Amino acid sequence: MKYKLCLFDFDYTLADTTRPIVECFRHTFETMNLDGFDREKAIKTIGMTLDDAFSELTGIKDKQKIQELVAVYRVKSDEITIQNTVLFEDTIETLQILKNNGIKVGIVSSRMGSRIDKILEHLNCRNYIDSIIGYEDVSAHKPNPEGLMKSLEYFNCNKKEVLYVGDSYIDAKAAENGQIDFIGVTTGTTSQNDFEEYNNIKIVNKLSSILEAI
Repeated sequence: MKYKLCLFDFDYTLADTTRPIVECFRHTFETMNLDGFDREKAIKTIGMTLDDAFSELTGIKDKQKIQELVAVYRVKSDEITIQNTVLFEDTIETLQILKNNGIKVGIVSSRMGSRIDKILEHLNCRNYIDSIIGYEDVSAHKPNPEGLMKSLEYFNCNKKEVLYVGDSYIDAKAAENGQIDFIGVTTGTTSQNDFEEYNNIKIVNKLSSILEAI
C-alpha cells in the first residue's frame, strides 16, 4: 500500500448530513427572525465553518451576532443531528478495507469533533476511526491545513504517506496548502470541473472508488 494514513472530511464525504443541517439553518433563521432562507444556498455552505456559513447566508459580518446564530444552530443540532445522519452506502465497506490493510484512518472536519464522535457511536462505526480532528481542535480552519498537520503529528507520518479525501473545494485547498495528496469525491456540491482546478491524484463519484488509488 502506498499510504499509511487516510484522512477524510466528514459531511458529504463519509455521511449525508443534508437533512439535519438544512433543518438547523431553517430553525435558526426562523428563531432569529431572519428573512431569505434558501435551502440550496444552505446546502452549498456544507464544509464551511458555521461562522463562515452564516456570514455567507446572511451577509452579517458582526462576530457577536454570528456567534448568537451559531449558538441557536448548535442547540437545534443537539436535538436532531445524531439520529438524522446517515452514512453513504459504501462508507463502512471502504473503512473496513482500509483497516484490514493496516492503513490508519482519521477525520479532519470543520464540524465539531465531539459531534462526529457521537454520530459514529450512534451508527456503530466509531471503531473504524483512529482519530478525529474537529472544529474545536484547531485555531485555524480549512482551507488552512492545521488540522491535517495535527493528524500527521498524531500518527507520526510524513506527507508522502498521507492521503486526504474530501467532497469540497475547501478540502482540496486545504490539502494543496498542506502539500498532501488529495482525492475529490463528487458526493457533495463540488463538481469534477471545480476539483480539476486544484491538485489531486483522482476525482471519483463514490467513496469506495478511492481504493483503486491506494
